Amino acid sequence: MKKRWSLSLIAFSLALLALSLSPRPARAADTESEKLASLGKALRYTLKTTGPTSAIDTGGAAILVKAPLSTVRKLVTSYGSYKTFISSFDQSRVLSKRKGTSEVYLQVPILNGAAHIWTVADMSPPAKDGADEVISGRYKRGNVSDFRARWRLRAVDEHHTILKLELFVAPKLPFPPSVVTSQLVRAADKAVTAVRDRAEARPPASARATTASTAVPDASPRAAASAAASSGASPAAPRSEQSSPPAASAAPPAGVPTLPPAHDDSVRRHEDMARR
Repeated sequence: MKKRWSLSLIAFSLALLALSLSPRPARAADTESEKLASLGKALRYTLKTTGPTSAIDTGGAAILVKAPLSTVRKLVTSYGSYKTFISSFDQSRVLSKRKGTSEVYLQVPILNGAAHIWTVADMSPPAKDGADEVISGRYKRGNVSDFRARWRLRAVDEHHTILKLELFVAPKLPFPPSVVTSQLVRAADKAVTAVRDRAEARPPASARATTASTAVPDASPRAAASAAASSGASPAAPRSEQSSPPAASAAPPAGVPTLPPAHDDSVRRHEDMARR
């Protein structure tokens, strides 16, 4: 009897040792999700651009989405619908699809709407990269020198997903790299926040801001911002930060085969302004 008890104790000890030594790959994701959950909004960041290198840093944003990875993936790969719920893209259209790779037309306002860029990019099918799923967009042609986009999705559990977007654009206009990078970070923030809001069936940030401002029509901007904060809504962006409507010359004509030239009239005007 004593021998059997000793063997059971040894087996129990070995089981505890095995559990203590087993790898815990989900811990890093848990730590990141806890950080994003406590933040309650997108975490902005930048990365040095490589392959090839550029003076313009890649702008990124990460957010925790209270939805399964499959739901988030479906929204991220709905390229033709970007224009309907992601304000960072004011035009989006799928031109073709082959072997899981989608050829997508995208138009993006930059520099607070001072200019609009367009590009045709190949969006890859989701691919595993460690614990992440990665969807990459590579430049094919457009009125920019380069364009890159990388979505990263990671399942925290069955009901939570970490979503990241990293954007890089090299415009042909001679603007300071830091200015372009700041706009890329802001665009990435808007994009991941929009996907989160759609996945969680929240009203978009613009609608929440409008609701907050109409609730106190006679209040000062500071009071309106305070009221929006107390209700959990985002304050409306200053007028100078709101994007203006896209120039008609920047949009592709119906059918898309004939895309706008690399230097359309709007680009020339902004080049002249930059030279002055």
